[in-house]
Amino acid sequence: MDLVPDRWYLILAPSEVPRGKPVRHRRLGRDLVFWRDAAGRVHAAADRCPHRAAALSVGQVDGDEIVCPYHGFRFDPSGACTRIPAHPSMRIPERMRLDTVAVTEAHDFLWMWNGDPASAPAEVPFFPWLDGLRYEGSDLRKTWDTHYARVVENELDWAHLPFVHRTTIGIGYDPNLDDEVQVTHEGDHIRTWLTRMGEVSRIDLLGPNIWCMHFNPKSYNFLGFAPVDDEQVVIYIRSFQGHVRLWPFDRILAAVNRWANPIVLAQDARTVPTQRPKIPGLGHGDVFVPSDKPVLTFLRWRAKAKGAAPQDA
Repeated sequence: MDLVPDRWYLILAPSEVPRGKPVRHRRLGRDLVFWRDAAGRVHAAADRCPHRAAALSVGQVDGDEIVCPYHGFRFDPSGACTRIPAHPSMRIPERMRLDTVAVTEAHDFLWMWNGDPASAPAEVPFFPWLDGLRYEGSDLRKTWDTHYARVVENELDWAHLPFVHRTTIGIGYDPNLDDEVQVTHEGDHIRTWLTRMGEVSRIDLLGPNIWCMHFNPKSYNFLGFAPVDDEQVVIYIRSFQGHVRLWPFDRILAAVNRWANPIVLAQDARTVPTQRPKIPGLGHGDVFVPSDKPVLTFLRWRAKAKGAAPQDA
């Protein structure tokens, strides 16, 4: 799959991997089985028993281990086979092990390392200003038939607001962006804002796939773009706020955001999945203009992080 290597990717909401049973999800171009051990820690591997290729996701969880439904082979969280019921006294071959991936739970999401599991760092990069803010009741999840990087492009694009969102967040928006679009870039962090709005109202992208829109110092929209494969992405949406802390008024505010966010996103869904090719890049013949600076910054970052030479555009 067309991905930046050696990064943590947001992939799932914790509720999508319940305790007590394995579940199958396709993420980062792979069919994976997820399960939680007795302590609730999440684990993942290719959804394939190395014995005869049965799907482990239709098996069961017993303690910390996942059990194959076909012949009862058992595997621990490291992927090692611990028991072959038909041959309890035989030496278990080293090759009889799961193809595991590194996953972790942090910031109320599940994350997957796209690289050698042994090299995965313990810390997952996140937006520190969101810690301690409320989002309960605002969660949404939408699936689009396009590559995750196309959605990232869209969420860095100021110029589409008065056209795609002319009846919602683009009402009264001046389409003239001459000398307006500002961008900074450091490491995996891209920040963009408009001169007329200032940095208080800005967009932050933390590569490869999490995004934050600042409305004011206590109100933010968060999006995570979970790659299914090169053809599909799952978008996770949360509205964080620090204004209202009293129940049930915090939940009422969350419900308003849960109602409004799909309306805005549905407007984007009319255009973004139509873009071709589905995977964006600098060598595809697009003719960029100055207001595309944030998009270009992302595409150049992505090309460099993948080991390619960023092209002039």
